[in-house]
Amino acid sequence: MRCRLFIIFFGLLAAIPLHGQSNLKVRGLGFLKDRNLQSRLAFLHDVEPKKAAKLDAALLEDSAFLLLEQMKRRGYEQPVIEGRFRVGETIESFQWENPYAIQLDVDFRADHAEFIIEPGVLSYYSSVTVEGIEEIVALETKKVERFFIPGGVLFSGKQSRIFTMENLDRRVGRLLRALDDLGYRAARVVDQQVDADESSGAVAVRLVVEPGRLHKVGEVTVEIDREGRADAREVRLPENVILTRDWEQAQRVELRNAAYRAGYPDARLFSEVVSDVEAEGNVMRRNLRFRVEYGEKVQLAGVEFRGDPDTERSVLKRQAKLKSGEVLDLIGVNAAQRKLMGLGIFQEVGLRFEPANGERRTAVYELTPSQRKELQLRAGWGSYEQARLGFRWEHRNPWGRAHRYEVEVKQSLKSTLGDVTYSVPQIFGTDLSAYLNADYSSREELSFDRTARSVAAGTSLQFAESGLRLSTEYRLSKETADRDNTSVFQSQENATVASVILRAAIDRRNDFLAPSSGYSLFASFKVASELLGGNVDFQKLEFGGSYHFAISESTLVHIGLRGGTIVSSADAATNIPFNERFFLGGENSVRGYVEGGAAPLDANRDEIGAESYILGNLEIEQRLFRQFSLVAFVDGVANSPSGTLGSDSEGLYSAGMGLRYTTPVGPLRLEYGHNLNPRDSDPDGTLHFSIGFPF
Repeated sequence: MRCRLFIIFFGLLAAIPLHGQSNLKVRGLGFLKDRNLQSRLAFLHDVEPKKAAKLDAALLEDSAFLLLEQMKRRGYEQPVIEGRFRVGETIESFQWENPYAIQLDVDFRADHAEFIIEPGVLSYYSSVTVEGIEEIVALETKKVERFFIPGGVLFSGKQSRIFTMENLDRRVGRLLRALDDLGYRAARVVDQQVDADESSGAVAVRLVVEPGRLHKVGEVTVEIDREGRADAREVRLPENVILTRDWEQAQRVELRNAAYRAGYPDARLFSEVVSDVEAEGNVMRRNLRFRVEYGEKVQLAGVEFRGDPDTERSVLKRQAKLKSGEVLDLIGVNAAQRKLMGLGIFQEVGLRFEPANGERRTAVYELTPSQRKELQLRAGWGSYEQARLGFRWEHRNPWGRAHRYEVEVKQSLKSTLGDVTYSVPQIFGTDLSAYLNADYSSREELSFDRTARSVAAGTSLQFAESGLRLSTEYRLSKETADRDNTSVFQSQENATVASVILRAAIDRRNDFLAPSSGYSLFASFKVASELLGGNVDFQKLEFGGSYHFAISESTLVHIGLRGGTIVSSADAATNIPFNERFFLGGENSVRGYVEGGAAPLDANRDEIGAESYILGNLEIEQRLFRQFSLVAFVDGVANSPSGTLGSDSEGLYSAGMGLRYTTPVGPLRLEYGHNLNPRDSDPDGTLHFSIGFPF
């Protein structure tokens, strides 16, 4: 049946017609780069990519010029563009290079155009030397070099070190901004030398930087002018505060926000240097004055929402939480704008006031709807499930109340999943979201088949600043396990589970798809009881986290730790459902085993799952190139088939290596895990091919 579903799915894809044919082609850089430039030309000329364009002289000349400029931006200083144009039955050729010169007559027309690119020699940074800032401890030699030559990999190819005068200027600007952030406000480049080898493309850059004096904050005076009354005060600061643009900006924001909250939206802030005082060494202390002119106090006359008539105004007003007659708190008005965007149904929320001036003003929010209906096709691969195909349908704001529903279907060679979720964001104007969910899953495990049908209702709360997410859920599910042999190990195989689940998670990783620094933590606690409507009683706890850090520019360490336990105050055999047990192993846990293969076994060598486990993962990732990495790993799990970890627990360990290729949807992984202490029925190891970071 599942194979038949795959055939139908691929048949539907094959039946999608590809109408039209472009008559504007690019060649010479390889398939993907050619397609990229071809798409750029179509976009810039406002031509549909798969339709024939009107190839007049202006379009063809512009295309040649754009291709030359694109090649220069990619580091090819002397590209040559050959245009081969079919006019009727004849082919005419033209050539463009730097400096650009017009080649076509004004009345020239073509039926088909092909641009062939000869890029020439690639210019790349071979070395960068920066002199004059050696004494600035915070800027080590390697850090300075990284402003110009990217690091983070073992081997840096020419493509990652492309040189152009434009990117040199940008990178010099970044270096000067970094010096400014360290307090060297007058840093400047006093000499710049660029030596280029035209035959190889190697470019050696030498810069001489004069950092100037280190600036620190001296005396700070704040003057407040409110409704004709002036007040001045001196601000006491800690000693030796470095004067940076960020520090100045923080002072401005604090002073301006105080005026905004008090109802003065027209407040203006001025700052000036009162005097500079030389201190010991190479230090300059700068005395500053901040002046805030509050202007007139303003009252909020009302709130209006314009655009998107399909959304109920009562919903929008509940989110904004602004009341007519109160002072116009610009901070609160802007916060309301962000909350409206947080509904997830608008592409943009603009804000203006009517009238723009005066003692009473109306806040007007201009609403631009986002795409309300979206269908996404999904595809993936896992070593156990192999090919995964499916789709996700989302409908936002179906009833005009900012609700949404999602339908997700996945099919693999081992499993079927259907999931429907209806969610209500920011209920009652709070940051709390609520949802209803129904799902069905069927999956072939190694020694049994599992099926689950469930319905749930829950709420969740996201704290944006900390990254903490809390949720609580009531779930009622029918869980069935179909085992071939139940005589050796007895368990509840047909259960109605009614439970309350509490979850907490915090993610402080720099990138959840392919993290290189930061950490994540999670915990979930599930209480199932007959009092909640089921026929089993148990408690299930899972917790874990990961930590990621670098030990060199190109070498990363990833550490994962996870654990869980299931307990019951009644008879475990009749109260702990077989489907709720823990089945470790696979591409994301112990990689010497297939998915579920590292679980405890019964006397027949069938997997029976664990009631408690502790899983540890350690990886060392060596980045070879920008997108390729070599990984060495050790995985280990301690399992207990009954109760907590104790005398009946067993440990299984794997070690291995793998290759990873970074993609926009996560790393593409090819890994082999070798089992260090396999049981009699265990494999020596397992080869995994999968997509996504393992933990």
